[in-house]
Amino acid sequence: MPLVPVPKARATINETASGLEIRVPARKNWFLILFLGFWMIGWACGEVFAVFQLASGKTPFGANVFLLAWLGGWTVGGAFAAYVWAWMAVGFEQILLRPDALVVKRNVLGFGNDREYDLAYVSNLRAAPTTFNPFAFSSSLQFWGIGGGTVAFDYGSKTFRFGAALDEAEAQELVQRLRARHAFR
Repeated sequence: MPLVPVPKARATINETASGLEIRVPARKNWFLILFLGFWMIGWACGEVFAVFQLASGKTPFGANVFLLAWLGGWTVGGAFAAYVWAWMAVGFEQILLRPDALVVKRNVLGFGNDREYDLAYVSNLRAAPTTFNPFAFSSSLQFWGIGGGTVAFDYGSKTFRFGAALDEAEAQELVQRLRARHAFR
């Protein structure tokens, strides 16, 4: 019977002038990448049709109000789908442990906001399985790969997570590597 191949780590770890840098590529769900790609083609057709319909001036006022409201929701939904598609296709989490801060960034094509956490207030860094709370918005984003994570830490009176694409074993390895660099409380 053949042996099961040993999985490779998803994350890459590098020493930089700024500190320890970890990159975790987004988990690729090829079904969703393909589905959203085709869905966005249909979405774009609906968007263009609605804009032309509004611009034509041939529809009654009430229909224009409804179409404008529909177009707003349609645009927001399409923007979300485009972000999820880009995240799955080319996105990655970038974690930087500097001497003074833990920086977490979700990077999509060079865009994303840095969240800097003062190391004096970061405590209880740990590998923790992801949980699901049907009433939390962040839990609904986990399905799309853009919420939560298997590495958790406490910051003041709130828990933050990163490493959404990591399995628990790799998350534990990263926690050990981060703890070797800094004595988290």
